[in-house]
Parts: sequence; structure tokens; C-alpha cells
Amino acid sequence: MTRFFTQLQLLSVLAMLLFVWPNCTGKVTCHDLSGRWTTHEGQEMLFLEGGKALWLTRFGSQYDTVPFEYELNCKASPATIDLDHFYTGPYTGKTLFGILEWTTDTSFRMQYEPGMEANVRPEKFSMESAVKFSAARSPK
Repeated sequence: MTRFFTQLQLLSVLAMLLFVWPNCTGKVTCHDLSGRWTTHEGQEMLFLEGGKALWLTRFGSQYDTVPFEYELNCKASPATIDLDHFYTGPYTGKTLFGILEWTTDTSFRMQYEPGMEANVRPEKFSMESAVKFSAARSPK
């Protein structure tokens, strides 16, 4: 009888390691982008429902607003993001093919390249080109 319980305990520990251990790596998983994100340097992105978004560039007290659409793929490693359907601004008619990595629950870094095909997408992040975003505080 004790042999049975010993085997049961070993199976329980093994099952726990298989299901819990991968979630204890400290790596931040992919999250929903909904909401307002800022670089704290005059650039903000507002990700809305249904893949719609706004790119806000601050000039003094005013904003230039460029609508676009996005698609986030969390199954890729690193996660990929495509920003497209720009109808105004320097990216009109182009897609920004990017990679995205969550650094915390409230911040991520993104790097992208404009182009017509996904082969321009960066494969890894560079310190010079990656843009860091953090959750923007709601105005009071």
C-alpha cells in the first residue's frame, strides 16, 4: 500500500513539474495591446479593438494623428506585429513589418522596417532601432 502512495506522489510531482515549471521561467508572455502606449518622447500608439489603431505624434501641445491597422502574432518567437493601411504620413501604402517583445506586463519593445513584403522584418532587436513603449497613464 505504501508503495502505491509513493508512486502516486512521484507521479504528482512529475505532473506538477511538467505543468508549472514552464510558467516559472520569469519570461513575460505576450499580452493584449489594447490601450494607450507611449515612448515618453512624443510618440504614442493607441491600440483599439478589431485591429484598429492610432499613431499619435506630439508637436508642442498638439498631436498629429495617423490611423492604421495592426496584427499581432504571439505564436511567433519573437512575437511579430504588422502595422499597415496607412493612408496619410510617410508610411502611406507601406506595411511596417516588426517584432515585439514584452519586457514587463506594462512595457514592451518593438522594432520594425517598412516594406512591401515580410522579408524586411527584423530577426532580432538592436539597441539603436528598438523603440520602447510603456503603458500611458489616463488623463485625469
